[in-house]
Amino acid sequence: MSLDVASHWLHLHSTVVKGGESHKSIRNPILRVYYNSWPVLFIMCAGNELFYCMLYLLCFGEGPEILSGNAGLYRLILWVCTPIAITKSFISLIHLASASCNMAALDAAERAKKM
Repeated sequence: MSLDVASHWLHLHSTVVKGGESHKSIRNPILRVYYNSWPVLFIMCAGNELFYCMLYLLCFGEGPEILSGNAGLYRLILWVCTPIAITKSFISLIHLASASCNMAALDAAERAKKM
């Protein structure tokens, strides 16, 4: 969760410092699909949130029994959401790297102006 918050914050900060009109104007093709496709964005965000909700609920029990008593509903939803949460973390890493590169480029341009 910290990775997600940090990557979004740095991305928004770099957009503001750069003077960009929108934080959704991105060059990276993976991030462009993430931001410009509503179904992708919804699945990533909902799946990621469900993953963390199911981790919390599993502290209290398995939930209603499913699959002949082998697993509860909460664990089944967790299994379905795990690949989504991992993908979302990967996207957040890309987001963080992209925003870091933007900030470094802005810093280099600002230093070049001073010389």
